[in-house]
Formats: sequence, C-alpha cells, structure tokens
Amino acid sequence: MFDEFKYAEPDPNKKPAAEIWNARYAAESYLYGKEPVLGLRNHVGALRKGAVLDVAMGEGRNAVFLAQNGFSVQGVDCSSAAIEKAKRLAADRNVEIDAKTQNLDFFLMPLMKFDSILMTYFKPSTRFFSEVRRGLVQGGTFFLEAYTVDQIKHSPLPNLEFEECFKPGEVLHHLKEFQVLFYKELPDGNAHTVQAIAKKVSR
Repeated sequence: MFDEFKYAEPDPNKKPAAEIWNARYAAESYLYGKEPVLGLRNHVGALRKGAVLDVAMGEGRNAVFLAQNGFSVQGVDCSSAAIEKAKRLAADRNVEIDAKTQNLDFFLMPLMKFDSILMTYFKPSTRFFSEVRRGLVQGGTFFLEAYTVDQIKHSPLPNLEFEECFKPGEVLHHLKEFQVLFYKELPDGNAHTVQAIAKKVSR
C-alpha cells in the first residue's frame, strides 16, 4: 500500500545542506521569526517533560520555547549559522539550551536518552523514524509538524521542494510502531501541513 512512498534520489549537483542553509540563515534577522510553530504552542502540554531533542532546530525558536516551558533542551542542525542564532536567542530569553552543529544524514540517536523529540519542517530519510524510536525512553513522545505535498500543489513557497514534503498518509505509515496521540493533515488557510504527536509504547 505504501510502496509509492519512495524518496527521490539525491541530485548530485545539489549543494550540501549545510551550505544551502548557512546562506539562508546568514541575515541578522530570524528567517522564520522567534516564536514557536503553532502546533507546538498548542500541544506542548501533551509532550513528556524532561530531556528533549529538537532535530533540525534551525534558529532555535522551538527549542527556546521548550526551555521556557521547563524542558532540558538539546538541539542539532546542519547549519552553524543557525546554531549561533539559536544560542543568541536563548541568551536573549534567559534560558539555556545545548545546541550543536550536526550532519543529520549521519546522525545516530543515543539509546533511550530523551523524554521527547521534536521535528518540524524537516523531512529525513525513512530510517530516521527508527532513530527517533531508539532515542525515546519508554512512554516518550514525538512531535512532528511539516508541509504536505499539497503545499507545493496549491500554495508554492520560495525554496520549498517536493522532496521536503510528506505525501498523504506517509507520516502515519512512519509512526506505525508508535501510539498516535494526535494527528491532523488538513489545510489551514494557505498552509498545508501535517501535525502529529506519538508515544513510544512496547511492541
């Protein structure tokens, strides 16, 4: 049923992700602002408190929000420019985060280290969802928010590519070994997104 969910072969002429995102984050201003994504703001209470990892954290808007809400936050991103801005935002908001530059193509999740894991507007390789499960403690929670392919079809955005978006039902397929606590895959104005909160449970 899900055989159609194939990830595109990498473009050999495409610049490395770190180079692309360092250029996008080069400006002094914050590319996506300083406030968290709406789904996280609305559902932060559903996440298991404790140690949280923000994957592809960007300039730190979600990581800082989580720190303000009592989480112990680690964040990783391929862009060194983004990491520096995340640290600056944390300092401005008087919270502490542990932010590091990381090539996410080769990231190996530490075993059962995190109470929650966050991933917003980032589409990893398929195996990464197994990494998420590996990294969560039993009963740990996973929050995801990302664009669906309908964003490309109906409201294209600058620099947003098809392979960065999830197909219908794809996220649910990746979460088949989790207990899904919340799932929404609907247009909201001009935004076409998928939001999910899932819990690691015994198989």
